[in-house]
Amino acid sequence: MASYLIMTPPGAPADDEKARFIADGFSWAAFFFPAIWLLVKRAWLLGIAVAVLQILLILLSTIQGGFAAALIMQIALSLLVSLEGPLFIAKRLTAREWTLRSIIPARDRETAEEIYFSNTAADNPGKATPLPSVEWSTTKRPRGTSGLGFFEPYGER
Repeated sequence: MASYLIMTPPGAPADDEKARFIADGFSWAAFFFPAIWLLVKRAWLLGIAVAVLQILLILLSTIQGGFAAALIMQIALSLLVSLEGPLFIAKRLTAREWTLRSIIPARDRETAEEIYFSNTAADNPGKATPLPSVEWSTTKRPRGTSGLGFFEPYGER
C-alpha cells in the first residue's frame, strides 16, 4: 500500500480537479528508466544530469575492470531516483506555491481519489473551502538533521 500526497495549484480550493496525486513509494518506471522518468515529470535539469551520468557509466563499463563498478553505480542511481523521485517532484511543486492538502494511504490512485474527494465533499457540502495545509517551507527541522530524510534523530546527540 502506498501513500499518496495530494497537492493543489496555488489559490485552488481543496476539491479542485487539477489536484495532483503523487504516489510516495517505489516506482518501477523510475528504476528502469530514471532519466526518461525525470524528463517526463518535467524535472529537466535533474533528468539531463542523470542522463549524462548514465552515459558516463556506460563508458566506464567499457574500460577494463570497470563493468562491476559501473553496474553498482547504475543500480544505486536507479534506486535513488525510484525511491526519492516522487518526493523530489512534490518538493518542486511546493517551491512553485502548490499546497500539500493531504496524505492518504491507499492501494491505488483511484482509491486515493475516492477517499480524498469524498472527504472534501463531506467536509464542505455547500462550497469548496480549502482543507488545512502543510507548509514544508515553514516546517522547522531539528538541528543536525540531513536534508534527505533517511534518518530521524529523535533528539539524540
